[in-house]
Amino acid sequence: MELKNKVAIVTGASSGIGKAVAQNLSEAGCKVLVTGRRAERL
Repeated sequence: MELKNKVAIVTGASSGIGKAVAQNLSEAGCKVLVTGRRAERL
């Protein structure tokens, strides 16, 4: 799947699965918007 120049919104990105998903999408060239309960961990 081509993710370059796509946009993804990841909730729960401050830890765990959400964090891993956000990192992988970013590494694949996707623009990622993240949210989470702990802003200092984003």
